[in-house]
Amino acid sequence: MEEGTGVAEVISVTKQPVVEIAEGVEVGGYTVRARIYAPTDKYSDGSFTVKIAKPQLQHAQGSQMEHGEFSFNSGEELKVGDKLGILIFSTKN
Repeated sequence: MEEGTGVAEVISVTKQPVVEIAEGVEVGGYTVRARIYAPTDKYSDGSFTVKIAKPQLQHAQGSQMEHGEFSFNSGEELKVGDKLGILIFSTKN
């Protein structure tokens, strides 16, 4: 169930090594960590999943948000300080 939308800021980016998974097929990318802007207290407790809405990133998967922070893998490079439009979903049953 969608809880809402928000804006997050990239707080760290780590480049992952390129690995050949099959002949001629290489994978690699970046692990991105981000923090949601206010109201972080609304998302400090509970279980939420975040999906990146803007920019549209290839291979970016939804990830769990804990205490207003989340991380995800991306095939595209982002920079610290970049803004992300996010969709927030409650994972409560």
